[in-house]
Amino acid sequence: MTETASPPGAHGGSILRGALASLGVRLLDLPSRYGFHLLIAASLGVIESGRFYIVFSTVVALSGFGRLGIDRALTRQLAVDTASGQDTAVRPAIRNAQKLVLLASLAASAALVAGAEPFAVSVLHKPDLALPLMLSALTILPQNIGTTLAGALAGLHRITYSQMIYSWLWPAIFCIFAIPLMFVGRFTVTSALVLIAASFALTAAIGLILLRRFAAPFPVGGKLSENPHFLSHGLSFFTLELTQLLITSAPSIALGIAASAQQTGLFALAWRVALVNTLLISGVTGMTAPKFAALHAQGNLHGLNKSAAQAIGLVLCLALPVTGCMLLFPGYLLAVFGHGYSQGAATLRILALGQLVAACFTGMPELLGMTAHMAALRKINALSLGVLLAGLAILVPMAGSIGAAIATSLAIALNAAAAAWAAHRLLGIIPLATVWHGLLARLHPIRAEGRS
Repeated sequence: MTETASPPGAHGGSILRGALASLGVRLLDLPSRYGFHLLIAASLGVIESGRFYIVFSTVVALSGFGRLGIDRALTRQLAVDTASGQDTAVRPAIRNAQKLVLLASLAASAALVAGAEPFAVSVLHKPDLALPLMLSALTILPQNIGTTLAGALAGLHRITYSQMIYSWLWPAIFCIFAIPLMFVGRFTVTSALVLIAASFALTAAIGLILLRRFAAPFPVGGKLSENPHFLSHGLSFFTLELTQLLITSAPSIALGIAASAQQTGLFALAWRVALVNTLLISGVTGMTAPKFAALHAQGNLHGLNKSAAQAIGLVLCLALPVTGCMLLFPGYLLAVFGHGYSQGAATLRILALGQLVAACFTGMPELLGMTAHMAALRKINALSLGVLLAGLAILVPMAGSIGAAIATSLAIALNAAAAAWAAHRLLGIIPLATVWHGLLARLHPIRAEGRS
């Protein structure tokens, strides 16, 4: 693989080349991650896949408490250290972050094992999910260690490898080993969870090898120039991650509590299809986030606005046709995954609209975090979570998967738009307006030529 990140000295330039390369690598997520969901949907059916996604969503939400946003704080810290020439601080920062994540992940795993049975019986009212919930605890530690390694790789501007560890490698490994199980009839909710844990473990091992390679130029016996405050900074990033985790997982958990497994399965698959736009957003954001930190450290607000505008413009160019297909042909897209899933067409349309709003404000929450505006980020995320949880509590009992989709889309739109407003108020930048003015400037010569 070739590295996509621009060198530290190029932070003021265009991000488009690097973002396109990064996005191209991230699109590997499509066959791997959607192969994962296709295997789950086609092999388990609507009801069993609903049971799987209740467990999977629970462990995804809880795994965030084993990271506490430290992986993103590490990305920011390493980006700032390398931009300011503090090479001796790189290795100690990585070690400190890994120790904190190790302790937090062990605590989260123990909590899930201890609480699996009461949660399955008293909250979900599905006692048969107690054992799958316990098994799912095996995924937390390797997942979080791998995520921290990916955060370190991103901070060192090794974006291609970082996104590989963050996103597409583990589902690719899962698919390789799950297909034989499917053909011999051994693919169940339990076997899927065990295979996910093994996939995360192998991904973490590969991430460790990569980080050792790319950290080799930095001094081994270095010391931190100052306390990086991983917990305090990480907790601010954690509010962003918790918002994203709960937007991803809370609807399925709420449906598991207040609706049927069938409704959970319909929403879960529609949500995974809508997440194509999220892959575009996160692919570009993964490239730009460390760059935001470096530009802010250099006091380059013009470059910051330009980079954010380029990210938004690129994502919109790609997201608009994808969203159009979701709005026009939702039933056909869902039917690809198996019989009965086309009933989630209205759910997919609503989720697609929420993702389109997020595309209009690509990277804005991450920009606040990378520019150290932690208080604003915490307030926005708290408000978004309040809207999500209140919406789920009110709408899921009334409308099932459609109600969950409405609550999810409202929370997504609010989080993205509020972050963009905060960036304008605190930094004086308006990236979306820059995109609009750039579009008008390009259209004006075309119109003039048409009239002449």
